[in-house]
Amino acid sequence: HMQVQDYCKAMLAEVAAWKAKLDAMKKTADGFGSEQKEKVLPLIGQLEQEVVNAQMRVDQLENECPSDWSPIKNELDELFGTVGSKLDRTFQEMSSRETLW
Repeated sequence: HMQVQDYCKAMLAEVAAWKAKLDAMKKTADGFGSEQKEKVLPLIGQLEQEVVNAQMRVDQLENECPSDWSPIKNELDELFGTVGSKLDRTFQEMSSRETLW
Protein backbone atom coordinates (compact mmCIF):
# COMPACT_ATOMS: atom_id res chain seq x y z
CA HIS A 1 0.00 0.00 0.00
CA MET A 2 1.47 3.30 -1.04
CA GLN A 3 1.88 6.00 1.58
CA VAL A 4 0.55 9.51 1.03
CA GLN A 5 4.05 10.94 1.56
CA ASP A 6 5.64 8.63 -1.03
CA TYR A 7 2.95 9.44 -3.55
CA CYS A 8 3.32 13.18 -2.95
CA LYS A 9 7.10 12.94 -3.34
CA ALA A 10 6.67 11.19 -6.68
CA MET A 11 4.15 13.76 -7.86
CA LEU A 12 6.32 16.71 -6.80
CA ALA A 13 9.27 15.16 -8.63
CA GLU A 14 7.07 15.17 -11.72
CA VAL A 15 6.20 18.83 -11.12
CA ALA A 16 9.93 19.63 -10.92
CA ALA A 17 10.48 17.91 -14.27
CA TRP A 18 7.59 19.91 -15.76
CA LYS A 19 9.10 23.17 -14.53
CA ALA A 20 12.40 22.30 -16.18
CA LYS A 21 10.48 21.65 -19.40
CA LEU A 22 8.66 24.98 -19.11
CA ASP A 23 12.02 26.75 -18.69
CA ALA A 24 13.34 25.01 -21.79
CA MET A 25 10.21 26.07 -23.69
CA LYS A 26 10.69 29.69 -22.62
CA LYS A 27 14.30 29.59 -23.82
CA THR A 28 13.13 28.16 -27.14
CA ALA A 29 10.47 30.87 -27.39
CA ASP A 30 13.16 33.50 -26.83
CA GLY A 31 14.63 32.48 -30.16
CA PHE A 32 11.33 32.90 -31.96
CA GLY A 33 10.26 35.93 -33.94
CA SER A 34 7.80 38.30 -32.26
CA GLU A 35 4.81 36.91 -34.16
CA GLN A 36 5.62 33.32 -33.18
CA LYS A 37 6.33 34.46 -29.64
CA GLU A 38 2.90 36.07 -29.35
CA LYS A 39 1.32 32.74 -30.25
CA VAL A 40 3.34 30.54 -27.94
CA LEU A 41 3.88 32.63 -24.78
CA PRO A 42 0.21 32.67 -23.69
CA LEU A 43 0.19 28.90 -24.12
CA ILE A 44 3.28 28.51 -21.95
CA GLY A 45 1.71 30.82 -19.37
CA GLN A 46 -1.42 28.71 -19.33
CA LEU A 47 0.59 25.51 -18.89
CA GLU A 48 2.54 27.15 -16.09
CA GLN A 49 -0.71 27.99 -14.32
CA GLU A 50 -1.85 24.37 -14.61
CA VAL A 51 1.46 23.12 -13.23
CA VAL A 52 1.17 25.47 -10.24
CA ASN A 53 -2.40 24.29 -9.70
CA ALA A 54 -1.29 20.63 -9.76
CA GLN A 55 1.48 21.38 -7.29
CA MET A 56 -0.96 23.11 -4.93
CA ARG A 57 -3.24 20.08 -5.01
CA VAL A 58 -0.34 17.80 -4.04
CA ASP A 59 0.71 20.15 -1.22
CA GLN A 60 -2.87 20.15 0.00
CA LEU A 61 -2.98 16.35 0.03
CA GLU A 62 0.34 16.20 1.85
CA ASN A 63 -0.83 18.64 4.51
CA GLU A 64 -4.25 17.14 5.07
CA CYS A 65 -2.99 13.56 4.85
CA PRO A 66 -6.50 11.99 4.89
CA SER A 67 -6.84 8.31 5.86
CA ASP A 68 -8.86 7.55 2.74
CA TRP A 69 -7.09 9.41 -0.03
CA SER A 70 -7.95 7.15 -2.96
CA PRO A 71 -10.53 9.57 -4.44
CA ILE A 72 -7.96 12.36 -4.32
CA LYS A 73 -5.32 10.07 -5.82
CA ASN A 74 -7.62 9.21 -8.74
CA GLU A 75 -8.33 12.89 -9.30
CA LEU A 76 -4.64 13.81 -9.12
CA ASP A 77 -3.62 10.97 -11.43
CA GLU A 78 -6.09 12.25 -13.99
CA LEU A 79 -4.98 15.86 -13.52
CA PHE A 80 -1.31 14.93 -13.83
CA GLY A 81 -2.02 12.84 -16.91
CA THR A 82 -3.80 15.75 -18.60
CA VAL A 83 -1.23 18.40 -17.71
CA GLY A 84 1.67 16.08 -18.54
CA SER A 85 0.38 15.19 -21.99
CA LYS A 86 -0.44 18.81 -22.83
CA LEU A 87 3.03 19.87 -21.76
CA ASP A 88 4.72 17.08 -23.70
CA ARG A 89 2.74 17.86 -26.83
CA THR A 90 3.57 21.57 -26.74
CA PHE A 91 7.20 20.81 -25.89
CA GLN A 92 7.52 18.45 -28.86
CA GLU A 93 5.82 20.85 -31.24
CA MET A 94 8.12 23.64 -30.15
CA SER A 95 11.30 21.63 -30.44
CA SER A 96 10.59 19.67 -33.60
CA ARG A 97 8.30 21.80 -35.75
CA GLU A 98 9.21 25.33 -34.89
CA THR A 99 8.06 26.50 -38.30
CA LEU A 100 4.44 25.91 -37.26
CA TRP A 101 4.75 28.68 -34.74
